[in-house]
Amino acid sequence: MVLIQADKIMSSNTTPHISLVTTVRQTLYLFTKNDFLTFAIPTALFAFFGTLSGPTLTSNPSPSLSQTIFRVPSALLIVWSNLLVFDISNQRLPSAVEEDKVNKPHRPLPSGRITSEATRRLLLFGIPFVLALGWYFSCWQETLLLNTAIWMYNDLGGCDEDWVLRNLLIAVGYGLYSSAALRVLAGPDYAISEKGFQWVVLVTLVMFVTQHICDIKDVEGDRLRGRKSAPIMLGDKLVRWSVAVPIILCSVACPMFFGVGVLGYALTLPMGMLVAGRTMAFRDLRADKLTWKLWALWTCGLFVLPLVKQPAVLEQAWKTLTNHF
Repeated sequence: MVLIQADKIMSSNTTPHISLVTTVRQTLYLFTKNDFLTFAIPTALFAFFGTLSGPTLTSNPSPSLSQTIFRVPSALLIVWSNLLVFDISNQRLPSAVEEDKVNKPHRPLPSGRITSEATRRLLLFGIPFVLALGWYFSCWQETLLLNTAIWMYNDLGGCDEDWVLRNLLIAVGYGLYSSAALRVLAGPDYAISEKGFQWVVLVTLVMFVTQHICDIKDVEGDRLRGRKSAPIMLGDKLVRWSVAVPIILCSVACPMFFGVGVLGYALTLPMGMLVAGRTMAFRDLRADKLTWKLWALWTCGLFVLPLVKQPAVLEQAWKTLTNHF
C-alpha cells in the first residue's frame, strides 16, 4: 500500500526532475529540521558521553570507543524516528498549521509539501515502525512511554493546556529519549546503572526548569494558537528570570552531582552564565533564536560531565582514538 503519493507530497511548483524518493526524504527532514540540531544531536551526545563513561552510568567497566561509535547510527535512528512521530503528530493539527504559518512557514504542511491526509497516513505507518524499532533495539519501554507522552502532549492538548504541564511532558519526553539512546549505545550486554537512571532524572529536571527558553522566540505564533506557554502566561520579564536563574543553578548542581571539581564547573558555568546573560540582556527575535541554540550547546556541556568523572576511561578512549590516526 502506497502511503504517500507524488501528487500529495509535491506542490505545484516542485521541480519535476526531483525524484519522489528525494522529495519524501526532504519532507521528512523538514518535519524535524527545527529539532535536529537542538534536540536529536544533544540527546545522542548524552548517550555517547554516558556510554564512554563506563561504570559511571552503565554496567560496562571498560567501554570500547570503536564499538560505541559503531552504534551511534542506531542511537540516532531511535532518537530521530521517535522525534519524527512526535513532530508529525504535533504539526498535523489545524491549530499547529496556523501557528507554523507565522513561526515556521518552511514546515511541510504550511508550505504545501504534504497534505493533512498524507500526514495521517504517515503516522499510521510510522507509529508501528517506531515501536518495532524500539523492540529490536531493546528500548521498547521508553518507546511505549514516549508514544504515551506524545499522545498526551498533542492529541489530548497537553501542549496548550498549561505551561507547567507542557514543560513537564517535554521534560519527561527528553528523559525518555536520552534513556533510550543510552540503552542502544551501551549495547545489549550492559544495563544502565542506578547512577545512570539518577542522571536521567536530573537531566529531566534540568529540562523541566529551563526548556521554556524555546518558547520565548515563538510568542507570536503561540498567541495566535491560544497556547498558554510560559512567556504568554508569565510575561516577558518574569519568564526570562525563570529561565536565567535555573540555568545558573543547574550549571552548579550538575557538576556537584558527579563531584568532578573545577573542570566540571568550567564545562557548564561559563556557558550557563552566557546563556542566562543573553536571555536577560538581548530581547529581539533574532537574539532569542541564537540564545536558544546556545542553550542547546550548554546542555551538551552538561552531558560531558559523566566522562569527566572517569578520567581513566577518557584517557583510554583518547589513546584508542590517536592510535587510529
